[in-house]
Order: sequence, then C-alpha cells, then structure tokens
Amino acid sequence: MKYVLLFLFSGIFNLQAQSYLDYYFKSNNIDGAIVIYNQNKDEWLFNSELEPFSNTPAAAHFQLWQALVGLEEKVFKTEVNKKQLWDGVKRSFFDERRPEWNNDTNLVDALKNKNDWYFDLLKNKLSEKSYLENIKNASLFKEIKNNEFLYFWNYAGLTNPNTMILFLKDLYEGNLPFNKKHQQFILNQLFINENLAIHTAETSYLGQKIDWTIGIYLKQDKPVYFSMRTYRSLETEKLEDYEKRKNLIISQIFDVLNF
Repeated sequence: MKYVLLFLFSGIFNLQAQSYLDYYFKSNNIDGAIVIYNQNKDEWLFNSELEPFSNTPAAAHFQLWQALVGLEEKVFKTEVNKKQLWDGVKRSFFDERRPEWNNDTNLVDALKNKNDWYFDLLKNKLSEKSYLENIKNASLFKEIKNNEFLYFWNYAGLTNPNTMILFLKDLYEGNLPFNKKHQQFILNQLFINENLAIHTAETSYLGQKIDWTIGIYLKQDKPVYFSMRTYRSLETEKLEDYEKRKNLIISQIFDVLNF
C-alpha cells in the first residue's frame, strides 16, 4: 500500500530518493531518515522510500494543532500573563520527571516545555462535539488506533512526515482552518533564529524510542520544509552527544544539497 501511495504522490510532486543521504546518519552512528520538501524546485527528497508515509505517533507535534484549536475556541490566550493554574500534581513523561511542568503555565511556555497537562485542559474545556471533531478526529492524524488513552497522540494517534511537512507549509502560508493571527503566533514560537524554525517530539512506539524533528529553513527564496526521525531500541542508551550529532546530520545534509 505504501508503494501505491508513493506512486500516486509522485504524480503530483517531483520525488527524488537520495539514498546517499544515509551516509550522514551512519557516519554519526544514528539510525534515522529524513524527508525534505524544497519549495524552490517543488521537489521532495528522502533517503528512504518508506519514510514519507510511515506512520508513528504524532507525540508533541500534535500540541501545535491543540494550541490552534485552543486559541480558536478561546481556551488558550496568547498573552504571556494569561496562565493556567497548575493543580499541584507532579507528572512525568514516559517515567521521566518533568519539573518544568510543575508551575502555572502560559501557552508560550507550554509549547516550549511540551507540557502535556496544559494541552489536556482541552478535554474538559471544549464541548464534546468540538473535542471529538477537532482533537480526537483531527485531520493531522492519518491513522487512529485507539483514542481512549489520556494522551493518545503519544501512543495511537499516528501521522507521517509527509503530513507534518504539509501542515508546516499550510501554517507558514496561513492556510490552515484557523484564524491567521493564531497561525502566525504559533509559527513565531517555532523560530530559533530568523532563518530556522524547529519543533521536536519524542515518543516510544513498537519497541523503539523515536525522536522526531520537523522544521522550516528560510535561506532561499522559498521555504525548505523538513522532517527527520531517528530510532533506537528501548534497551539502547541515548548517545551523550545525541543532540549535537542530530543537528550535525541536518547541517551536513543541507550543505550537500546546497540549501
């Protein structure tokens, strides 16, 4: 089925598999794959033909969608002084303590800290109809295996790099079904400098730890959108300099592609 989708997709976009990009993952001792949409040439690049349509949990990437819904429904506010009160419960993320969650929180900090309890407020503050349509059955998902989990987007609400890149493109262009001011606000939170917007997510799925980075690069006339996922066994320790290596892979690939 994935190959059928790839064939159909190739009829719309210029697709190019660049298997030599595997070198940059292997030389950094990281198992992973990247998908790039270069709007300047209207071309999609990837080092694995399965990667664009391979579904895994949306994880914290879904919080971008939740933020837009929450702003649209007036549950969240853009003002930094508008904070949701912390209920005093100390929470963890896959058994990892998150002390940065143990505070009253505004939307800016919630996005920065990927604060699950903040975005879970939508469950009780949206109407049942809105929560079902805009959250549990969000168009960002390509597959929903079970949405009865409290944080189902970390477990069974699945999406893929192709979908996330198109989401970023629509967000950048203001074409999502949300107020354009809200889209611009969320987009602004992703920029780490004037040329690069980044959002990361981490989850566990099918015996693997998945680290997922999506972003927008603005050095050329039109944006370059990308998604990179890395994988390791749950039994394998994370490399001490993993973040450095991950960023190096992106930099090396962009250099060789003349971005």
